[in-house]
Amino acid sequence: MSQSGRSMVEMLGVLAIIGVLSVGAINGYSKAMTKYKLNKFAEGLNSLLNYALQYMPQFDSGAKNYTEIIYKLNLLPDGMTYDAVQKRIYDIFDNEIILYRNIEKDNTETNVLSISANTSDMSRQICRQVLTVAKENAFALHSVSIKDDAVEGGDFSTRLWGDDFCSSSRKCLYNMGFTDTEETCNYCDDEEKSCRITIMWK
Repeated sequence: MSQSGRSMVEMLGVLAIIGVLSVGAINGYSKAMTKYKLNKFAEGLNSLLNYALQYMPQFDSGAKNYTEIIYKLNLLPDGMTYDAVQKRIYDIFDNEIILYRNIEKDNTETNVLSISANTSDMSRQICRQVLTVAKENAFALHSVSIKDDAVEGGDFSTRLWGDDFCSSSRKCLYNMGFTDTEETCNYCDDEEKSCRITIMWK
């Protein structure tokens, strides 16, 4: 008399195949979600920067922190949240964003959008996205700087310049290539620290 069914070896083989496919699907989903969030971050940052470029020059020069004003004007892009206690904006990766007016060492005033990329496993990718957004708006920017966020008052390790401020002796945003981006974002590749990326304009 013959018996129908599957042997234990066949069942284990099927389960192994299902397991491999599941791991591949989960990995693919994770990569797709990361790409989606990075794109969402870039879109939100570009919108926030353009709002800031448009409105911040009109703000009272006596006010130093403009983060709350941007929030109250309902200019917060989708995917970003505002902490009313800390008066900080947080992006889709929970990185802190602040907007303020800064006085440079030569006493010139600049408006600033500053991002603390504290997601250690994503900081480098976030840096790439910030530089891409800055390059698209290089015509309106003074510079973009990157520093170790853990060093209070420390000097910026890298500075890239906007169209009106770059020269043969300065790295320019508008002609920044892949190698320049990777070298700049190397500073955001240490899991022991976060980097602060600062976008400035006059």
